[in-house]
Amino acid sequence: MAKQIIFISSLLFHLCSCAQSGCTDPQANNFDPNALTNDGSCSYPATSYSMTLINNLSDQVQENSGLIRVGNFLYSFNDSGSDAKIYELDTTGAVQRSIVLTGATNVDWEAITSNSTHVFIGDFGNNSGNRQNLCVYRFLKSDLLLDTIVAEKLPFYWSDQVQFNAQANAHNFDCEAFVAREDSLVLFSKNWLNLYTRRYVLPVYWTDTIAAMVQDSFFVDGLITDAGLSPDQNRTFLLGYKNNGNNFYTSFIWNLWDYSNGQVFSGNKRRIEIGNVLNVSQTEGIALTSNESGYVSSEKVVSFVTLAPKLFKFDFGAYFNNVTIPEILPQSMVELVLHAKESTYEIILKRPFKIAELKDIQGRSIAFETSGKRIVTHYRGQAILHIDGSSALLYLP
Repeated sequence: MAKQIIFISSLLFHLCSCAQSGCTDPQANNFDPNALTNDGSCSYPATSYSMTLINNLSDQVQENSGLIRVGNFLYSFNDSGSDAKIYELDTTGAVQRSIVLTGATNVDWEAITSNSTHVFIGDFGNNSGNRQNLCVYRFLKSDLLLDTIVAEKLPFYWSDQVQFNAQANAHNFDCEAFVAREDSLVLFSKNWLNLYTRRYVLPVYWTDTIAAMVQDSFFVDGLITDAGLSPDQNRTFLLGYKNNGNNFYTSFIWNLWDYSNGQVFSGNKRRIEIGNVLNVSQTEGIALTSNESGYVSSEKVVSFVTLAPKLFKFDFGAYFNNVTIPEILPQSMVELVLHAKESTYEIILKRPFKIAELKDIQGRSIAFETSGKRIVTHYRGQAILHIDGSSALLYLP
């Protein structure tokens, strides 16, 4: 009987040299079970999701244009020329109180975000493309307990903007979205002309007036109106809408994940359609409650119909690949034997075990063993071996 012993060290070399990169998400159209490193190439089927309506919102926040969650409350504000106030809402959407910001003017507030210590408000709405007084307001997160807050003003400009002619809704230098990391602010532009978004980076604090440095861009096929960062800071959500003609808007959320070093467009990018203007109004705010779920707010629409501002909740857990790739166990613990004639692999475990199970990368069971020291399988490809609570990543070529 022909057989070939393949040790884990050579197996891992084969894995790294022959199955290095590709689409690693089992839900993608082009999932590659042999890929270990995500190269950002995943493509997905068209996906629609119906959010759950929590409530229509009060007209006090009829032009809400940003949303964060801090503790048991949501915080929002009205945009473009409204009072310099933040509104505290409970999770049913009922306004609890208003908070006045001193040292701040609401030229065109469009986004609100926070990290562990501070809250940031983006006064960078720029519908005409000619603003030269863009800024971020900053204050301590703990100040949300107060009724009046003194804000710091942090002025900036776009590093790549050189023309400032007024072109209402016909340029690529509007902005309504940003997220705060511990060491930086990440801004996403609203490109009226080409329906891309550009990613810019600012520090979390500065003096004088500095440039928001452009990093890269991504075709979102719409207008980005807010952004959210997951609690583990590994997933970014971009909320937006697209005008399909005659101001009939459809809304979407881009889910960005499995990227590294903050390069949010380098990993998986999945667009979820969440409704049209008739059932979600004009979506303007997103706030995360977990790595997969959160709230979306929309402003009042007064057009061919009048639609109330709304608060929704969503859960995208079903759209994420929840398989956790384990650490490789020491090669001395596992040996693979290829039986060429039978076209099977014998997985020899070099220690006693109570339960051993082999699963594919999607978590489906391939083989199960409760006695002995080996598992035999015809399976080929990337697999995970679970041994009494420990795991090994294998590749069966």
